[in-house]
Amino acid sequence: MPAKSTPDACSEEKMVARVLEGDKEFYGALVERYWGMAVALALSKIGDPTQAEDVAQESFIQAYSHLHKLRDRSRFGGWLSKIVVQKSVDHIRKRRREKSKVVSGIEAEPVKYALSAANPIFTDKQCEFVRDTVRRLPAKYKTVITMRFVTGLSSVGIAHQLGKRPGTVRVWLHRAYQLLRKELAPLAEEVKES
Repeated sequence: MPAKSTPDACSEEKMVARVLEGDKEFYGALVERYWGMAVALALSKIGDPTQAEDVAQESFIQAYSHLHKLRDRSRFGGWLSKIVVQKSVDHIRKRRREKSKVVSGIEAEPVKYALSAANPIFTDKQCEFVRDTVRRLPAKYKTVITMRFVTGLSSVGIAHQLGKRPGTVRVWLHRAYQLLRKELAPLAEEVKES
């Protein structure tokens, strides 16, 4: 008798098939596998960790309810990333509409990355400079940089998550590093001097 497969030992395709057969445990395993990617991707678009987690959660709910529409079951990660991007865009649009309705003009400061806590050598001003620099990167570079440094994924892992070729992701990372080196050069000098 063949051994019952466990979620961790299954391929993405088999996991999706098991979920569609009604085994919800396998969807939990898919969520565990792709949670970091979904949050990092949303964070690269939204910039707020708490809201990024909300968007990731909404994306997983939508993916679950539309899983029967996934044509290539071995591409769940790439399909999910498209849902996360769309949910992030929807979230940004909604936030803009809400901000435009604010009459008093008083709004709470958004939660920021915990960059200064993670890097005590940087001042708050320097941390804000880094955040602004990353925000100004082209979208694809910002996404791969965030996925690389927030989730710690390799270029191969990022490629798999985004449904891209590893060579493409390596090129995007290299170009993003070049842009960041150029833009963050004044900060590097400032840190050296202090």
